Amino acid sequence: MSASQSVQLLKLKELDDKSVQLQKDRNYLKALTCMEQGLVLRQRLFGTDSQEVWTACKTVGELCNFLAMTHLRDGEFKMTEMLLKKAEILHQNDNKGKAVTYNNLACFYRRKGKLRSALAYLKKTLRIEAMLDDVENPGDTHLNMCAVLSELGRHQQALEHARLALIMLQDELLQPADDDLDTPIPPARCSVLAIAYHNVGVENEFLKNYKQAVDAYEKGLDLGEEHLGSQHFVCITLRNSLNAVRSTARKAKKGSSTARSSGRTPF
Repeated sequence: MSASQSVQLLKLKELDDKSVQLQKDRNYLKALTCMEQGLVLRQRLFGTDSQEVWTACKTVGELCNFLAMTHLRDGEFKMTEMLLKKAEILHQNDNKGKAVTYNNLACFYRRKGKLRSALAYLKKTLRIEAMLDDVENPGDTHLNMCAVLSELGRHQQALEHARLALIMLQDELLQPADDDLDTPIPPARCSVLAIAYHNVGVENEFLKNYKQAVDAYEKGLDLGEEHLGSQHFVCITLRNSLNAVRSTARKAKKGSSTARSSGRTPF
């Protein structure tokens, strides 16, 4: 090993250590800068196609995705798009990471009102996930697909994806392995399951299937109140939706001309 390589390896270790500390301090943007510098050094030391480099690409891409969604929540679209485009490049050899990135790009375009772009990325996500043996939270992709299709007015298709999400989430959360029977449902995932019930209800409402909508809202509310508490925002939304659809169903039964869906939207 040459003296130059020894110096570069030392510099790489310093960058790695610094990025770890910056992440512990929650200084993620500076950590990302260090990791990108480390990636460039790895390419010089080990070669662009080395496993060392592709492992680093995956790690940097994961941080880009994390930061992108943080900036999206704050409405910082330019930074979100830049980070997601970086993640897309970094995950080009990692289908699992690519699927996450495409899903996040779909969320980004939905927030910007570019629904057809969002739909295109969700279709890409589903194609990739269909090829993977292990997909983390596959139901979430179908929930996103439901929301975009609903906003495009394609409610029957939206309902199909909401039902798929519900099945996947029930399988994930309500059928634990034998050695996990006493493990409580994580609140964050439980809220997603309650949202799936809500979205099934919304799409049934749009299709004037009021009985099915009531059933979905009731089940989601029961689940939410048991695991999240009655004042959780998802429970409040489900309760309001349930009361409203009951009123709509009564008017529809009486043949009232004012009976119509309330225009609720999926999460």
